[in-house]
Amino acid sequence: MRSDVIVVGCGPAGSLASLEAARKGVEVLVLEEHKVVGEPDHCAGLVSVSGLKKLGLRVPEECVLNEVYGARFFSPSGIDFTVRRGTPQAFVLDRRAFDKWLASLAHDSGAHIVLGERATSLRVKAGEATVTVKGEWEARGKVVVDAEGCRGKIARLAGLPRPGRRVPAVQYEVTGVDVDRDFVELHFERALAPGFFAWVIPTKDGARIGLGAISQPRKRLEAFMRKRGFSCARIIRRTAGTIITGGPVRRTYASHVVTVGDAAGQVKQTTGGGVVVGGLCAKIAGQVVADAILRDDVSRLVKYQQLWKKILGKEFFYMGLARKFLDKISDRGLDGLFRAIREQGGVEILESYGDMDFEAVALKKLLASPRTLLTAITYMLT
Repeated sequence: MRSDVIVVGCGPAGSLASLEAARKGVEVLVLEEHKVVGEPDHCAGLVSVSGLKKLGLRVPEECVLNEVYGARFFSPSGIDFTVRRGTPQAFVLDRRAFDKWLASLAHDSGAHIVLGERATSLRVKAGEATVTVKGEWEARGKVVVDAEGCRGKIARLAGLPRPGRRVPAVQYEVTGVDVDRDFVELHFERALAPGFFAWVIPTKDGARIGLGAISQPRKRLEAFMRKRGFSCARIIRRTAGTIITGGPVRRTYASHVVTVGDAAGQVKQTTGGGVVVGGLCAKIAGQVVADAILRDDVSRLVKYQQLWKKILGKEFFYMGLARKFLDKISDRGLDGLFRAIREQGGVEILESYGDMDFEAVALKKLLASPRTLLTAITYMLT
C-alpha cells in the first residue's frame, strides 16, 4: 500500500498530525495496532479548557464527563491549599470517546485509517520509507510519523532516542465515593508515591483515583485508597500505563521520519499530561511533513523540531526544573513549600497566572516572589 504519509498510531497525537497533513492535501495512511480507536485507554483524561482552545478543538458534550474549577494540593503531613477559579478550568474526558472523535476528524479530512495493524519494522531507502505491518504486508510513503506512544519502536529503528525517565502508574475508576465534583485532588508524599503523586479526579458518578510511583504502584494505590477513606468504593475499571517525566527527546526527526507525542517525550514533566502539548507538536508535525512532501524536499523536516521548540521549549524547560526539584525535595521540604505557598501569596500567584498546560509563567512568578521563595527555603532548611 502506498501513501504520501504513514502515521503509526491513532491516539490524539497521531490523529492531530494526520488531520493537519490531510488538510494540506497529501495522502495519509494511519496504522493503528488495536481494533478499536481509543481502546485500551491509559490516561486520567483531565484536559485543560485553555489547552483545547489552543488546539482549536470544541469537544462534543458526549466526550465530557465533568468540568472542574480548580485543584486541591496536599502535602505529606496534610498541609493543603486550593487553587480555584470562577469558570471551568478543565474537562474530565471519556478518553475512548474523545480519541474516536479525533480519529473521525482525521478520517473526514481524508486520512485513511487501518485498524488492527501493527507496524513491526522500518526501512528507509532510495527516498522512500517502508513500514512492514505484522510482517505480512508493506506500507510505503515519503515520510513516517511515529505516534506509537512511549513504545516508539519505529523511532528506535530510525535511530531516534527514546523518552527518558518513566514512572509506572495505576488508576481505578470507582463509584460510591464522596468527592467534591468541582475540584481535582493532588497528594504528594514520598512514602505514598515516590517519584510522582496520587490523584483524585471527580467524574459524573464517582472518581478516577490513581497514582504514579517508581515501585509497586498498585500496592501503593490500595494503601492510598484506604488512607483517603475509599476502601468501600466500587471499582468499575482498572487501568495501568506509563508516565513520561524526562521531557522531550534530543532529536525528533530523522531521514523520512518524525516522532510526536509520547514517542517524542512531548509530555509535561510535572504532571505527565500529554494531550495538549503533544497535540500541539503533532499539529506542527503534520503541517511540516505535508509542506516537505508538497515541495518534494524531506530536508525540511528539520523545521518541525525548530518550530515546536520555539513554541514550547520554554514550557518544557521550566517544567523540567520543577520536576527535578520535586524529585529531590524531602517530605519535610514539601511541607515547608506548601506552607510558604499558602501563607506568603503563592496561591494568589497560581490563581492569577496558573495554567494547567502552560506552567512557565506561574513557575517564574513563584520563583520571583521573595516572600514565597524565602519562606520556602526557611522551612526546607529547618
